[in-house]
Amino acid sequence: MSRTLPRRALTAALAALGLLCAGAPHLAAAAPPSGKAAGVPVSKAARVPVGKAARGGGAPIGKVAHTAGAPRSAAAAPAEAPLDLALPVERITLKNGMRVVLSPDESSPTVAVAVTYDAGSRDEPSGRSGVARLVMDTMARSSRSLPAGEPQRLVAERGGELHAEADVDRTTFTAALPANELALALWLEADRMRAPAPSAEGFEAQRRDALERRGAVLGAAHGQGAIRLRELVFQGYWPHEHPALGEADDLAGAELSWARDFHAAHYGPNRAVLAIAGGFDAGAAMALVHEYFDGIPAVSAAPFKDVPFPEQTSQRTGVVRDSAARAPSILYGWAVPPPEHPDHHALALAASLLGRGESSRLPALLVGNKAVARSVRVAIDGHRGPDLFSIDVRLAEDVRVGDVERLIEGEIRALATAGPSQAELTRARRLLQSAFVAGLADASARARALGEHELLFGDAAHLNGELARYFAVTRGDVQRVARDHLGPTRRTIVETYPPAMPGAAPPPRASAGAPRAGGRARAAAPEQDAEVAAPGKGAEKAAPGKGAGKAAPSKRADKAAPGKGASSKGADKAAPGKAASGKGADKAAPGKAASGKGADKAAPGERPAKAHGAASRPAPDPAPTKPAKPTKK
Repeated sequence: MSRTLPRRALTAALAALGLLCAGAPHLAAAAPPSGKAAGVPVSKAARVPVGKAARGGGAPIGKVAHTAGAPRSAAAAPAEAPLDLALPVERITLKNGMRVVLSPDESSPTVAVAVTYDAGSRDEPSGRSGVARLVMDTMARSSRSLPAGEPQRLVAERGGELHAEADVDRTTFTAALPANELALALWLEADRMRAPAPSAEGFEAQRRDALERRGAVLGAAHGQGAIRLRELVFQGYWPHEHPALGEADDLAGAELSWARDFHAAHYGPNRAVLAIAGGFDAGAAMALVHEYFDGIPAVSAAPFKDVPFPEQTSQRTGVVRDSAARAPSILYGWAVPPPEHPDHHALALAASLLGRGESSRLPALLVGNKAVARSVRVAIDGHRGPDLFSIDVRLAEDVRVGDVERLIEGEIRALATAGPSQAELTRARRLLQSAFVAGLADASARARALGEHELLFGDAAHLNGELARYFAVTRGDVQRVARDHLGPTRRTIVETYPPAMPGAAPPPRASAGAPRAGGRARAAAPEQDAEVAAPGKGAEKAAPGKGAGKAAPSKRADKAAPGKGASSKGADKAAPGKAASGKGADKAAPGKAASGKGADKAAPGERPAKAHGAASRPAPDPAPTKPAKPTKK
């Protein structure tokens, strides 16, 4: 019998499930507002209610590793129905093309505004890699009316927090504030949607930060292997092949005009979804939305134009020598169908069966039984276009890499030939449900999830049907997708070794050397990938086709939330290609799993950057009308 989650009782349901681990963001003390509050007259704009009908397919939103796990049961668990999510969803489209999603919860003391743009690193032209994150950095730290650092100071003064993240196929800004500060959140998002005006000096500082961040990621233990994995899995497919961090030579030559052009092409209202969740009145909110966003003109740039993805027909391998690594690691990667494909949910269940929790297959075997690994992470990204299914295993010392690979490949082969037991599948569903619902506990996470589902699937209410789609996956479905999508001819393996590991001779695997899309060629490697040196202050990477000696300072990466914008604690554990910042980042992640002692919190790919300091604020532009600043005592 289906259990229903009432519209205004999400928090109570989470508590009953024992999942209330995130809650509302912690808000610092703030002075009471002295000017216009969010309670303005109700707008008479028509609002179109949306029911719970949802399309099939889709990937979970939010990326983070989970370690919770229940022991396997020898007997098959009885069939059970998922929670029936009933998040309220109202959808409106403004005349300038911006889509608005409202999900009110009158019991919430906070409100969150998330603006998700249909723009990411896949939209970068060849020769300008990294520009999407530079634009996100510019928008997160400043706006048309506020200088660098002032948005963070202003929001914190009102008791809120900001979060920003740039992904392969989307860029999201989130503001979480007390419920009476909705006007400030909406004004700020409208102000940075308008063309930002960073100074030449400010942009130069951001460009240097981007180079340092790249050097820090590649200089961190196992950071090079994760980027090399993406290059090989998506070889010949520029949108996903190039690192969202940017190539060192592109960042070195980045110009302010690049950021202005990219913003003008991709960050207009017709390329955005505005989602509001938490404690607010829908009519009052729409009045503010019209006030601040109606006057922003649409942009005329053409939407993303995909290119053919070259099918992989044989195994690809790479070997990295990493001076920061103390023990070897193994990365596996497969290009799999995108979130809207019917197989995507079954692949997410396969990831959970292989790697979610200590009792799942790979952690139980490699960490628990054989003691050959320190941690295991299995993930599926959830990106449009070809997606990435990855396995990241950090080995114990004095372990033979080839022996561990045989164990990993044996478990994948067993899943493809025999499938999971019913007890395993039941456990995987429960863990996915727990992670999914816990990830919607706070208003910020709900706003981001609703906005991303509206962008990716054309209907924010699609989110309400996600659990049902996971529970519809059968044992046969998991067996079939493991056989069809995780086979040996479609896989890529990247092995990372310490620079002088005794007795570790990288095996002579073949590595494809096809030219890159966009005209950049990679040198062929007839036997194995060239060793990649950990970058210091002078050199970055000596991988084939990249060129040695690309300068990238190697200061340590900021440990604030992945990305650019507001600095953060407890941010998303970023998946490949993702950057984020802000406290209380999304913790929902069906399809991603990690387990084992010392499980790595950074997924294959990239690392965060924190925001820079505040500056004094000049008088703001007269339009849009800015919510009054609180009176300082």
